[in-house]
Amino acid sequence: MTQTLTEFLLARIAEDEARVAGFWQGEDPDFFWGPDRIRSECQVHRRIVERVYEEHGLRGELLDGILRDLAAVYADHPDYRQEWRP
Repeated sequence: MTQTLTEFLLARIAEDEARVAGFWQGEDPDFFWGPDRIRSECQVHRRIVERVYEEHGLRGELLDGILRDLAAVYADHPDYRQEWRP
């Protein structure tokens, strides 16, 4: 079976969610991915934001929604603005 990129990403996200749930229930001692995984995710998020901005100049509801979704992870940060909520 050949997965599309979307199917691949959704499957990885589901695995991560399951690992998080397992960690909080004491089932997965290897949950923490370490600095390489965290750095990789930061690089990917940065590229997404830069591509949206550089290629499309922050216009369009879809592109704005993508950035709002990425920013939602940081909703507890003091600089996060409520008007940015998805």
